[in-house]
Amino acid sequence: MSKRGQNEGSIYKRPDGRWTSVINLGYQGGKLKRQYFYGKTHEEVAGKLTETLQKHRQGLPVAFERQTLGQFLDRWLEDSVKPSVRPNTYYSYEQNVRLYLKAHLGSIQLSKLTPQHIQSFMNAQLKEGRSSRLINY
Repeated sequence: MSKRGQNEGSIYKRPDGRWTSVINLGYQGGKLKRQYFYGKTHEEVAGKLTETLQKHRQGLPVAFERQTLGQFLDRWLEDSVKPSVRPNTYYSYEQNVRLYLKAHLGSIQLSKLTPQHIQSFMNAQLKEGRSSRLINY
């Protein structure tokens, strides 16, 4: 059996018969973050692992199964927005995320976020008199 190299993830069979793959995503807040995938076959977890490795290498955020929208937005602001826009633009994005998105949708798990949540949020913002321009960015 061939071994995987550094930062290529691991695949193994659990005692209960399920297959598991795991990838280290680096340190966040002083803690090592890992993403686990479970499946019935080796091929199933290997596919999930390959897809996640590609996203991670491209610098795209990898969603954790229990990650909330608020946690995702914080990471998106720091990893994607901050390095690529001017400080005032970043401040504007951060303010909108903090005051509106996280305040109303931040506690919803990313995997459970639906279009209905988004539409309800947008309708509530329009009802409160917010400009449609503000919420359509």
